Formats: sequence, C-alpha cells, structure tokens
Amino acid sequence: MQNKQVRLASMLSAGILMLGVPAVTLMQEPASAQTATQATVGNLISALNNIAVQITNLEALNNLTVENVRVVNVEDVLNGNNVEALNNALNRNNVEIDVLRRSLNNNEVIKNVLNNNDVAINDVVAIEVLSGGDVVVFAQ
Repeated sequence: MQNKQVRLASMLSAGILMLGVPAVTLMQEPASAQTATQATVGNLISALNNIAVQITNLEALNNLTVENVRVVNVEDVLNGNNVEALNNALNRNNVEIDVLRRSLNNNEVIKNVLNNNDVAINDVVAIEVLSGGDVVVFAQ
C-alpha cells in the first residue's frame, strides 16, 4: 500500500512539474518578442495594470530616440473585441493614467513622437517599455 502511495505521489509531482514548465518558459520570453511585430490586447491590458512599473522603466532608459517609440491606436489593437476588458482596466487605473500623462509631458522624445503622430498626451492610456529599450505608446 505504501509503495502505491509513493508511486502516486511521484506521478503527481511529475505531472505538476510538467504543467509548470510551459509557464516558466512563457515567463522567460522577452516582452519585445511579444510586441515587436504586433501589439496585442494582452500587452495593452498588462501595460494598463502596471503603469507605475512602466513609468519607472521609461525613466530608466538612456538614449531614447524617436525611432525607439511606436504609437499604437487602442482601437486597432482591440479590433472590436475585448472592449469591456479595456473599459474595466481604464476605469480601474484612471488615477495612474493621469500620473503617466504627467510623466510623459516631461519626456521630450515621447512628446515629439506624439506630436509627429497628431496624438495628444491626454489620448495616451498606457505605455509598454520593452526589454530592448523600445517603447510602445497606446493611445485612444
């Protein structure tokens, strides 16, 4: 009986480890690989839910250039889907979004990119600073 319990425990442990491996692998994938070609709803919601971290990451960047910044229209990312999730994230983070906008107002590179794209700072809802130093600006 005890031998069966040991085997069962071993199989359960192996199963748990197998389930955990893909999660660890996904977490180690660089953010730039996820957004280099296309911004997603997941990137947007994650950026909205981590505004303070993204501001800190932006402030830590050295040598940010206009070429490192990409403006993404939120509606293009949503493509008619997940509007409720976006609205919930916007409502939940409205104070942080105001802090983000004030921070961006002090960043000349971001302001230049926004101006070049005819986007007002008040239209920005989130940013994502990628591991390579590029910045995605999400605007409505």
